[in-house]
Amino acid sequence: MRTFHPDISPRDRSTALLVFGFLLACYMLTFTGVIDSSDGLATFAVTENLVRRGAFDNNQLLWMGAQQGNIGSDGNLYTRKGLGMALLAVPLVWIARVWPAIGMVHAAMLLNPLLTAWTGALIFRLGRRFGWSRGLAITVALVYGLFTLAWPYTQTFFSDPVCGWGLFAAAYGLVAYGQSRRKRYLFGAGLAWGIAYLARTINLLTLPIYLIGLWFVLPAIAVHVGETTRERLRRAFWLYWRPVVAFGIPVLVTGLLSLWWNWARFGSVWDTGYVESETFSANWLFGFFGLTVGPARGFVWYNPILLLTIPGSIWFWRHQRQFLILTLALIALYFAVYAKWYMWHGGYSWGARFITPTLPFFSVLVAPGWQMLVSERRLGWPGAALAAFLLAASLLTQGLGLLVPYRLVQDRLAERVQPLFADETFTRLEYSPLLMQWEMIRRDTIQFAWWRGGSWPDTIDWPPFVVSLLGVLVGLAFLAQQMRSAQRENVDDHTRNLLYGFALTLLIVGLLTYYNTVLVNPEARMVAERIQREGRRGDAVLLLRIDWAQDFANVHRSALPVYGPLPRSNLDESDEALLKRLRNTYERLWVTPDYTPPEQSGWERSLRIHDFLLMDDRVSGPSNQRLALYAMASSAEMIESGLGTIFGDPSAVPINDANGWIRLRGYALTPTAHPGGHILLTLLWQS
Repeated sequence: MRTFHPDISPRDRSTALLVFGFLLACYMLTFTGVIDSSDGLATFAVTENLVRRGAFDNNQLLWMGAQQGNIGSDGNLYTRKGLGMALLAVPLVWIARVWPAIGMVHAAMLLNPLLTAWTGALIFRLGRRFGWSRGLAITVALVYGLFTLAWPYTQTFFSDPVCGWGLFAAAYGLVAYGQSRRKRYLFGAGLAWGIAYLARTINLLTLPIYLIGLWFVLPAIAVHVGETTRERLRRAFWLYWRPVVAFGIPVLVTGLLSLWWNWARFGSVWDTGYVESETFSANWLFGFFGLTVGPARGFVWYNPILLLTIPGSIWFWRHQRQFLILTLALIALYFAVYAKWYMWHGGYSWGARFITPTLPFFSVLVAPGWQMLVSERRLGWPGAALAAFLLAASLLTQGLGLLVPYRLVQDRLAERVQPLFADETFTRLEYSPLLMQWEMIRRDTIQFAWWRGGSWPDTIDWPPFVVSLLGVLVGLAFLAQQMRSAQRENVDDHTRNLLYGFALTLLIVGLLTYYNTVLVNPEARMVAERIQREGRRGDAVLLLRIDWAQDFANVHRSALPVYGPLPRSNLDESDEALLKRLRNTYERLWVTPDYTPPEQSGWERSLRIHDFLLMDDRVSGPSNQRLALYAMASSAEMIESGLGTIFGDPSAVPINDANGWIRLRGYALTPTAHPGGHILLTLLWQS
């Protein structure tokens, strides 16, 4: 980690911005706007509740059961996922909440594209700090962003890209401090590592590697003749305490925040929520084989271009040995740990999901190998052809992952092989997603936000496609111009950068605004708007349309809590407990039913028997979605009165106990009513 430059040049800062912008434009071209995993839904639910009402439960995902969360001591469902990604998404979702033109889920789905593009910019800056040419540094940044699994994972709300950004940004901060001696880089490194740790607790295992890296970049202590050990330690303390504190403060704060997160959810600072079945119990050799060269998840097959790390490591051994050692230690740690995890394959995912945080480190190691084979042609045209082949194979692999949802392959495997995630699905070539994904590519399965899937020319939604493609072409032109420019290193084109940043922001806002009008279920929008318009403090929402989980979250901006249990014809014990808690907690309950009639729904049948139906209406749309509002009997203030009136045959005079049909024993009535409010009435009959 020796110094090549005191700090990054203004021109390189501009180029890093252009790398960021180009990658982000590419990611917006393949944007889906849909969270495609239960992990992502669980994380987003925390962000949504933090933004809408300052809570962090997962009650809108009760239909998942214990798949991604546990019931806390207060009866609420809490995720087992880390807090880091949920916190990072808060600003994006908050903007969407106060600006209804943008969907809240769509805004959250910007996080991984932003962080992945940022990681690419950091790779460029690190390359320049290592003394590479501007062209080589740009190339390796684009290799990471477009030719590895990093690109398909921008379509997800998994925390792996967050971890990759955090770990690599921390490494970059250490290198930058080693060259510039600016302690802000150390503070940023500690903060980035802390976010990676908050996103996934297992990253705590990487802390010793970063502490060793910190030791490597601290200035050496000169040896003074006749100096005692105590005097040298005292001098070391005064020399090192500021940089150590700069790195350590954010690490300590995020560590304490992690402990609080455990306590707030499950009542113990040591309880992360993971259940007994989630353990490091896999066959390590089988997991390691599967993660490296296995046909289903093998890291090599999903990132062929990263094979150039082998020749690239030779350069690092000669010129950046300390960086190489720590990088290989981090990579080895990830493979060793996750090979033992019971679900080492990552479940429903594309490629070796758990290893994707190491992609930035692998990509940096590629650069010297690319330089040797392509730029310097040390192996002649065969070497250049090999590099080109690996690059093309990598792009094809990422394209497969981007085109259609990876869950389709896993669903097909679940039909063919039992149990789910059987060992043979990870060892037999015929079950490789790289082969089966081709079967899934159909007009109706392509997942890009601008894809309609109809007959030509309605196959494509042209406005967002053209705008996205234009953003990519403009970004590419800027990068090409920057590489050819003879501009001095100390010149920073502020005006161009500001205009480009503004244009990029405008492009993203325009796309998200458009997608919010065409991708969201219109009935979900009408239901959410009515609840927001007529709801009041003390209300809650019972969302029984679990297929609306994301559509409703996109447009629901009120502070009312949302509960999303499974629709059932008969309630079980846990459902009854939930309904009892809702009755004791809230005054009114908005119910968005599925297609089940109220008399066949266990939820509504109970509500209609024991509570008050205030409204049962439908919104205009293809399914005429029903929306009901109930007042909770247990929370209503009512005055009881006796009556004793007997009803019977009007021809029988007088009507008495002998010939009467039923007796109205009494009634209860709300004592007051407000304009636009409701009068609740209970009648007590005796047959």
